[in-house]
Amino acid sequence: MLCGLSRETPGEADDGPYSKGGKDAGGADVALACRRQSIPEEFRGVTVVELIKKEGSTLGLTISGGTDKDGKPRVSNLRPGGLAARSDLLNVGDYIRSVNGIHLTRLRHDEIITLLKNVGERVVLEVEYELPPPAPENNPGTISKTVDVSLYKEGNSFGFVLRGGAHEDGHKCRPLVLTYVRPGGPADREGSLKVGDRLLSVDGIPLHGASHAIALATLRQCSHEALFQVEYDVAIPDIVASTSGSLMVEITKTPGSALGISLTTGSHRNKPVITIERIKPASVVDRSGALHTGDHILSIDGTSTEYCSLLEATKLLASVSEKVRLEILPVPQSRQPLKPSEAVKVQRSEQPHRWDPCMPSCHSPRPGHCRTPTWATPAGQDQSRSLSSTPFSSPTMNHTNPSTLPRGSQPMSPRTTMGRRRQRRREHKSSCKPWSLPFLLGCLYA
Repeated sequence: MLCGLSRETPGEADDGPYSKGGKDAGGADVALACRRQSIPEEFRGVTVVELIKKEGSTLGLTISGGTDKDGKPRVSNLRPGGLAARSDLLNVGDYIRSVNGIHLTRLRHDEIITLLKNVGERVVLEVEYELPPPAPENNPGTISKTVDVSLYKEGNSFGFVLRGGAHEDGHKCRPLVLTYVRPGGPADREGSLKVGDRLLSVDGIPLHGASHAIALATLRQCSHEALFQVEYDVAIPDIVASTSGSLMVEITKTPGSALGISLTTGSHRNKPVITIERIKPASVVDRSGALHTGDHILSIDGTSTEYCSLLEATKLLASVSEKVRLEILPVPQSRQPLKPSEAVKVQRSEQPHRWDPCMPSCHSPRPGHCRTPTWATPAGQDQSRSLSSTPFSSPTMNHTNPSTLPRGSQPMSPRTTMGRRRQRRREHKSSCKPWSLPFLLGCLYA
């Protein structure tokens, strides 16, 4: 019930201060049970939350705890759409020290509920919360990026909970960290900001060295639209940084969100390819660290892009579900191995070569293009002769090239012979047609 205790069954987990209201699982139960009693002083932050409710309405939060219950009074649930949730000033797991100046440490649970029901329209809560992690150190294995995000205010909030900030106790100084992004709020709809991002400035006003109270006051003074500069970290999986071949990348995105990439066409070894033209900053693809501008997209969810037009590949990418599997050929660049993001899974591609003729594609270039080629040598023909003559009989090659000696000519010196072989090999490679028999054999034996 609202402003009341929801009875917890044995073994049921409480929501942690940085969750989105879901239940924790597994070993988190014990840790959260220990944290119920109190937050260690060095990790403890305090803020004051003021809520104005209409007469007859509720705050929209559930309080657990009391002297007769399992610990200090704490927020165990925020009702979606309720006053407390829309304020973006409270997290599940926050401890309530006092209500309108009345301390709760010696009150039973029913006394706390009665107090909240009869508190009046103006409610001032003194809240104790767990500080976010300290600022990351200058680690060469960490890549930090910044992004400017424009948000529209709803009520007095932009849809995220902010914690941390400067403190008179140097050990408690923290960056201003987004600890919660409210589903359906302005920040969530825009899609760029995530839990753990660090707020650097608002409308050009730097917040470095600002306390939590000053940061909240700055947000309240913002106009209907505000520009936020946010810092976030990107982790590149080791395999992406060190690979020299194609990779299979699996990225998980939230329902209804976009991957954040745009495609274009390019050329690789005289063949058209689909490449990544741009990656939106702070998008799910950017945060994954697995994809980069210029990477070749070889397949999308198992469908080859070899014969796809740019429009077809773009539509195919837009139709993916919450998990998308991309086979890519990474563009050569300097990448430092980092800790991979939980939203991305990268493994070496199991395809024997990049363009598999039997992989599903946007459309078939000719009937039966997925049949396995027949490499049988014609009857009565020597195999070595077939391999030496057939690949080099491309119709685009000039067979009357004066630099090519006729069969039966006098042998030349080894150096001259080697030079002629290299010349013929270059001429052959430049004249191969994709997926012709000469192309396949020539590329195999060149």
